[in-house]
Formats: sequence, structure tokens, C-alpha cells
Amino acid sequence: MEAEAQAQTDARMQAISISANLKYELQKGTIIETTPALETLLLNSDMDLDLPMKMVAPPYPAQYLRFGPEAARHLNVPDSDLPDRLFDGVFCFFTPPSNRHGDATAKWTLELIFVSQRQDCFSGQVALLGETERDDKPLGEWLNRVLDTAKGRSRETFYKPMYAAVSYVVKVFLYMALRQARAIEHREYDEAMRRIAGLGVKKRARLLQRVESLYNGIRVGPDDLPQEGTGHAGGSSVAPHWRRGHFRMQAWGAGKRERKLIFVAPMLIHAAQLQGEIPAPKPYRAGSNAAVA
Repeated sequence: MEAEAQAQTDARMQAISISANLKYELQKGTIIETTPALETLLLNSDMDLDLPMKMVAPPYPAQYLRFGPEAARHLNVPDSDLPDRLFDGVFCFFTPPSNRHGDATAKWTLELIFVSQRQDCFSGQVALLGETERDDKPLGEWLNRVLDTAKGRSRETFYKPMYAAVSYVVKVFLYMALRQARAIEHREYDEAMRRIAGLGVKKRARLLQRVESLYNGIRVGPDDLPQEGTGHAGGSSVAPHWRRGHFRMQAWGAGKRERKLIFVAPMLIHAAQLQGEIPAPKPYRAGSNAAVA
């Protein structure tokens, strides 16, 4: 009986994997990678859960957000006691409402399909689907709704790690929505295919083998941590730690009537006293309607 249930689970997760990859290819998806510096900043930052959900807008209909070493190390696969099972990244599909049937209640959807590293029979995948109104409804409401699948499952082993993982994805898209966000596009695959067109048979065959490992994508975030985050050397006995950053709305313009999204970056306090690795991020509660991060 147990073997049959596991087989059904594996078959379902394999179907999700195939459909996600097919959807990604059909929608000409783009790979998004964050720099190690940005991962460190986001892992040590929080977001106001009263932020309007319209601020969370993935740039493409389909993208794969690939986690780097820092993010993968702190975003745990739920319901797993295997320390080497980590999330590789997440498919993000941002779909507008369909008007084919004249449904005035149809909404945008943000579908997240987290994929684990290693060949673990797909049991590390987690698929979440949530409608997202393009209005001022709070981000916290959407987070609670999309994680509603946690009902009947362990809060410790499912809800907590998935809340952290989904929050991290949201913070990446919040960062990309900032005017000062740094995003560099690279199209290695397209450039290689253009070169192939003018080559002879032998050179074309060699380059085609190399093309399999190339891809188009976007690299997001600064290359280095901000200098102002490495000061405060003083003689304090307080251990080096992060003063957490945050995303929030700020009033601006004439009469402070307009509002814009800002990111106050975290700061590493007493960095000069560091011996070894940078302190790991700590769990944190933020906002009036926060769940456990």
C-alpha cells in the first residue's frame, strides 16, 4: 500500500515537472539569477506585509529563478530530513486573466513551482498557485492564501520553510521593481546560434555541442555588498550581526501625496570583528499580519 502511494506521488510530481518545463519552453521563458551579494541582502531583509500586491510583478510571463549557494543553503525543502536536499530554484508563471468566456471575476495568477536539487524522484517539488489582484490588496493576504495548502500539514516541516521560500521569491521581484535595481541581460545561447549559421559543417558540429550548456538569462543585483554595510568596527563586545533591511512604501512628491517602493538595505554591524563566515540570517516576524518567516 505504501509503495503504491509513493508511486502515485512520484508520477504526479513527474507530471508537474514535465508540464512546467513544457510551459516554460512554450512561453519562451528566461532564467533569472541573483548575485551572491543580493542573496545575502535579501536573506537579511524583510518586507512590510501591507505592501500592495501590485508591487510584485515578475518581468516575464515565464521565468526560472535559479537559487545561488547562499539562497539554497537557507531555503529548506519541506517534509525532508535529508540535509543535502536543497531547492535549485523555482518556475514562476505570471498569467493575465482570460477574457475568452467573459468572466469579469477572472484574475491574474502567479504560479510557483519549486524544484529540488539532486535526483530525488521529484519528491522535493512544491507547486503553489495563487490568484493575485493587480490592486492595492496587501501582500500578506496573498501569502496566506497561496500557502493555504499547509492545512492539514505540519506547520513546522511545511509551512515555515515554504513561507521562507515564497517570501524570498517575492523579495527578488520587489527588488527588480525598484528604479535603482541592477539587472544585466545576457543572451549567450542566441549569440552562439547566430555564429553557427555562418560556420562550416565541422565547426558547426563542435559549437552545437557547446551550445547545449549555454542559455539566455538575466543577472540581478550588485556584485558586492555596499561599503557602508561593513563598518562599525568599534570596541563593542556585541558579536557581528545583521541589522535587518526591509521593503516598504515611502511618501514622496508634492505634499507627500504619492508613494513609492523603497528598499532599505541591511547593514552588517561590527564586520571588522568577523572571524569566519558572515552571520546566517535569523527568522523574523514583520508586519501586522505576519506569519512565521
